[in-house]
Amino acid sequence: MVKLKTTSPPQFYDHLWQSLAEGFLILDQRGDVVAANEAAAQALGYEPDELAGRSYRLFWPDDVSSPLDWASDDHEFHQAYARRQDGRLTSVNLALIPLNAAGEGHQLLVLSEPDQALRVNDALAHTQRLAGIGTLMAGVAHELVTPISIITNTCSNVLLEIEEDELQTKDLIRYIRMIEQSVWRCTRIVDVLRHYAVNDVQQMAVTSLQAIVEDALTLVRHQFRGEFYVEVEVEADPNLKSVVCDHNRMTQVLVNLLINARDAMQPEGGTIRIETWELEPTSARTRHNGGYANGSGGKETAVAEYAIAVKDNGTGIAPEIKEKIFNPFFTTKPSGKGTGLGLFLARQIVEQHNGRIWAENNPAAGATFTVAIPRQQ
Repeated sequence: MVKLKTTSPPQFYDHLWQSLAEGFLILDQRGDVVAANEAAAQALGYEPDELAGRSYRLFWPDDVSSPLDWASDDHEFHQAYARRQDGRLTSVNLALIPLNAAGEGHQLLVLSEPDQALRVNDALAHTQRLAGIGTLMAGVAHELVTPISIITNTCSNVLLEIEEDELQTKDLIRYIRMIEQSVWRCTRIVDVLRHYAVNDVQQMAVTSLQAIVEDALTLVRHQFRGEFYVEVEVEADPNLKSVVCDHNRMTQVLVNLLINARDAMQPEGGTIRIETWELEPTSARTRHNGGYANGSGGKETAVAEYAIAVKDNGTGIAPEIKEKIFNPFFTTKPSGKGTGLGLFLARQIVEQHNGRIWAENNPAAGATFTVAIPRQQ
């Protein structure tokens, strides 16, 4: 293995290298393998020590473009096929990264199997969702206090008036309706939280952006107002039709965007504005500088889309980090205050819906995050 200058025991780095879920091959300037980890060897059908000294060309079909022909500075994953030791071709995602510290001309070839990447993304989504629930629980608890108080106080009033023989039929009906409304409110809050927590399998169904907004606000509005001095305004297009999407995962996207907007306005607080509207098919390529977040590069095909935007009046996005905010584990929050997965997983979910997401600073102050998904799947 290439020796890097470190201050920690080399056994630690060797263990870490071998335990990584993604495959890594270090190639020298000729394209020969200098080192490989267990995941890369397993994907290619070899033992790790069998790969050292072999040319990467052994793993590539003759009629497929070599990874070393790709631009070495984009760090983007490419879909390709690799040849296993038994001659079979396997689908892989690849990225090529220069390794200046390892030696002149050395490069790191990152290799992952698509199914493995999906499993990792699903695990990250579940972890981030559970982490998000922790931050929402205080607000949800306060949200439940009001209807529960109404129920207990109403029951006390009913018992008191029965004991004093003053309960009239019209009052009893009014009390029952108050209790019923409060019970349904509690049920809705718990139901939204339950679905938000356990939705690990994509479930496409007919829903609406209005319903997604309502569920997200059910989880956050009370806490935003009481603890963070943040109000949320909604300007929804009443003419929007239904959409086919995973309602709970899109709710997760919106909750993530709302929490980021809330944090951007601390400690003073402020106002978040949610807007929904229909994008004109001809405008689909002009948004986000004409590019799609899913890498389609702004195809000419017009797509009818619905958009939902979250606008805050906070500090905005610094130019030097604008291109990094959707990267996994990137965060500007203090240690322990953020996972760095919220925006990354929001983009993953949106792309799974053939949609796109982008961010831009507002002219006056703050930033706007916009999500666009096809009106019909």
